[in-house]
Amino acid sequence: MQWAVGAAAAAVLAVVVIVFAVVLPGDDEEPTRETTTVERTTRSNERGNRETEPRVTTVEVGGRPTVVAAGGGVVWVADSFAPRAAVLTSEAADANASSFRLDGAPADVATDGDGAWYALPEQQGVERREADEPAATGEVTSTDGFPAVVAATEGAVFAVSESSVETIDAATGDSRAAVELDGFATSAAAGEGYGWVVVENREVVRIDPGSGEVDGDPIEVEKAFGIATGEGAAWVVSVSGTVTRIDPESLEVTSSPKPVRGALDVAAGLGSVWVSASDTAVIRLDPDTLEPQGKPLPVGDEPSSVSVGDEAAWVTNGAEGELTRIEP
Repeated sequence: MQWAVGAAAAAVLAVVVIVFAVVLPGDDEEPTRETTTVERTTRSNERGNRETEPRVTTVEVGGRPTVVAAGGGVVWVADSFAPRAAVLTSEAADANASSFRLDGAPADVATDGDGAWYALPEQQGVERREADEPAATGEVTSTDGFPAVVAATEGAVFAVSESSVETIDAATGDSRAAVELDGFATSAAAGEGYGWVVVENREVVRIDPGSGEVDGDPIEVEKAFGIATGEGAAWVVSVSGTVTRIDPESLEVTSSPKPVRGALDVAAGLGSVWVSASDTAVIRLDPDTLEPQGKPLPVGDEPSSVSVGDEAAWVTNGAEGELTRIEP
């Protein structure tokens, strides 16, 4: 989206929005509430139409949040540096965060919309937590390796350990199948009817959720690092700072790599492809053209994981113990 330049083409309306974020000083302390003031801006585009920029707010979750997974109106957070996690049971701007302990430090978290799955490498398993009682210890499914990545969709969970991916029945917690990959896996996603795994920073493989087997030929994507699904495609972010679109059925690459400076992670939903970047910003791309939508949106220090829920996009700010919430 191109913004017109000049005083006659841009009008700014500052609307003060008060949001309350929960501060979690520690597991044994009562949370306190802080007031955060943000601005919402309205501009005129080059055609003279007034367009409202996304509302950006923050929510304190404590610790050093490294991974976020949003879905089903709930936001789950993992802290890879400590055996703790957090959850927001609402995606509202004034949502309250609560923390809970895990058996070990979680490497990753994923949600299937009903609950969350935490990857626990030291325990060699993935643990299920329910949204209505997140502090209650859940069922742990043991894995053959040390799961560092987990992805979930309706009915299936994919746990990635070194060079293998294990498919787990989401309803029973039973392992369906484990398949060896042709190299070390760095990222996984679930959606558009399949599981997806990045292998050796060079290719993407599609996993059938029913059989747990690799489905189709690998898709070569140079320096592939992270992957997400949504908006009718699979999206790959590369170490070189590019985003590539893959058709989930034909397995064809359907776009040229789109450069995004400092790209770290990618998510898709709510009409955009969301890319977190090392310069403390999130860039929105049009899913059809991969052109930027508006200007980069500021987030906190050490942004990493980005996830899109039903109402907003969420970004972890590890250095500040908070999430940035972006409401389109």
